[in-house]
Amino acid sequence: MNFLCVHCHFHQPPRENPYLGLIPIEDSAFPFENWNERIFRESYLPNLYAHYVRDRKIIKVVNNYERISFNFTYSLLSWLLKEKPWFVERLKEASRNALASGFNHTILPLDPEEDREVQIVWGIRAFEKAFGRKPRGFWLPELAVDRKTLSLLVKHGISYVILAPHQVKKRKSYLRHYLPEGHIDIFVYDGELSHGIAFGELINNIEQLIRNTKDRKGLTLIAVDGETFGHHKKFGEMGLAYLLENHPHITTLERLLDLMHPEDETDIKEFTSWSCAHGVERWRSNCGCSAGGQAHWHQEWRKPLREALEVLRSKVKERLFQTLEKYTKDPKEALFDFVQVIMGASKEEYFEKHLKRDCTQQEKREILKILQAYKYVSFAFSSDGWFFAEISGIEAVKNLLFAKRALDLLGNKELEETFLQILSSAPSNVQVYGNGLGVFQKLVLPQVVFEKDLITSITALELSDLIPQEGFLGKFYYKVEGFEPWKVYLRDEETGEEFEKVEYLRDFNPEKLPQPLFNWLLRGWAITYFEEDVEFERNYEGLFENLLYYAHGRRFDGYDLLKNRVAIYLRTKLYLSTRDLLPLSTIREIFERADTFGTNLRDEEVKFWLERYMEQRILKGMSEEEAKELAMFVKDYNLLAGRFEFMVNLWGLQNWAWENKEKLKAETLKLLDFQVE
Repeated sequence: MNFLCVHCHFHQPPRENPYLGLIPIEDSAFPFENWNERIFRESYLPNLYAHYVRDRKIIKVVNNYERISFNFTYSLLSWLLKEKPWFVERLKEASRNALASGFNHTILPLDPEEDREVQIVWGIRAFEKAFGRKPRGFWLPELAVDRKTLSLLVKHGISYVILAPHQVKKRKSYLRHYLPEGHIDIFVYDGELSHGIAFGELINNIEQLIRNTKDRKGLTLIAVDGETFGHHKKFGEMGLAYLLENHPHITTLERLLDLMHPEDETDIKEFTSWSCAHGVERWRSNCGCSAGGQAHWHQEWRKPLREALEVLRSKVKERLFQTLEKYTKDPKEALFDFVQVIMGASKEEYFEKHLKRDCTQQEKREILKILQAYKYVSFAFSSDGWFFAEISGIEAVKNLLFAKRALDLLGNKELEETFLQILSSAPSNVQVYGNGLGVFQKLVLPQVVFEKDLITSITALELSDLIPQEGFLGKFYYKVEGFEPWKVYLRDEETGEEFEKVEYLRDFNPEKLPQPLFNWLLRGWAITYFEEDVEFERNYEGLFENLLYYAHGRRFDGYDLLKNRVAIYLRTKLYLSTRDLLPLSTIREIFERADTFGTNLRDEEVKFWLERYMEQRILKGMSEEEAKELAMFVKDYNLLAGRFEFMVNLWGLQNWAWENKEKLKAETLKLLDFQVE
């Protein structure tokens, strides 16, 4: 027997601002609002629709998830469930191939035993909610392993894990490890091939990979970050699809668990991981492993950052178990079950199951606040915070913001002073911050959202017709009543806390609005201006045309000003037309007029507008004739784009055609670059 299996580990850290429940604008992800959105479009979605191409013709569209093993961490899956529920429904079709993982990607061997058990139980429960079955396999975050962690996995019904070759003591690909609680099976990935895919050029030499592995005996397992396919390696999902379609022995770990028996027994090398040559030191010391930053930067900040967070975690847990012992029948089970509330289950049903007596609303809020504090201190230990080179990086700052939220929920000022004192001993590589305290003051505290500022934000957004008078915003329910002044009611859906304020919008400063609300307001105001400006300029279209027509080939003072004015007008009109999904004839006319005036509108930003327009048109429903018209427009556009990065990708329309191929004519499929017999 010989088999080839590819495992993809998909993960993003928690990105939401814990004070608001929304992801702030991340400028580095432009033109997308945040990195979750960008990587979804570059990797997660393309692996659902991977194009298998030969001679520039699409042979088929492959759902890679159906033939790989994979796991999604809950910090990513929760965002997908909220923002892309249709994608998760499609993912469920391949859920037989999925593994569970730690809830929010902490380094389990570095967690106290009770906390790592919570991470395991919460991760398993999250898997069960998403995929409707109990998991058999478990992805260890960063593959960090020790015997205690494996014992907990066995205790909770896990049958197998994946490890790197340097983490086991036998050179085999399928091994069994015995523990006092039973045994756990270990699939060992091929280090050379996995490294070649993730960091080398092997993804561009799939034929070579197939030749080298098709006659191997036993199992060959490739394990990489799933984002390799499409995000880290552009078009990598196409290479993966080619491998899945052409390798004669592709299978998944779930199938192998039923087909094969372990080749041998083995012990493990404790406190090792797949991404640190020094074991698990990357997440607690200046071991030399890092990513990003300057060559001379150190990571001396890692140890005090963990020390500060451990002090906080200890105090949160102390209050947590005091509270749970006071109010609940079984504190441990109450903590385990709280993950259902995190994932959207009824708080009242949770209380009904776990409280040992009737409690007041104030007592229930006390319970929820400390449980949420524990959740956020857990988020503060997400591994990404230590992975990179600098404490002022976006991941470490996010961990510190979660810690600040936990501190506020705990309400212990003395503890916060101790926390900051330890943090001040964490040296930053960036002079302007100096140390962890400087990072906290300059980068963390500005992200704290006060209820009074949120009420002001909601009032301004409602007044600008950007949100309704009543609804949900992030983790808050809100209601706006009256007019000048406005009466605003808020309820924190996490803790049950309620707030009311009469808002006058006096001395209103939009810069005090938190992200992404500030950007929403700016965008709303800008669109209002664009609409009014286009409406005003429309009266002068004829004059513009005549002036530019008669000026053709003639230079005069003010000619460039006139031409630029026309270009801005047409570009603004194009933006609004694509945003509002106006008929394609309107958009085509804008380009035709621009070309007549010698104005080129084709650039990278316009490409993004047109691709977004195409995707929204598909979501609204599209006839075959509309699809053909859109395809012909894009092909004409691309002929004049001039540069590859300005060309509009037909990818979304091609995916639509694949899903509707039985209903479409051969000429339509051919127009969309499919190979037609």
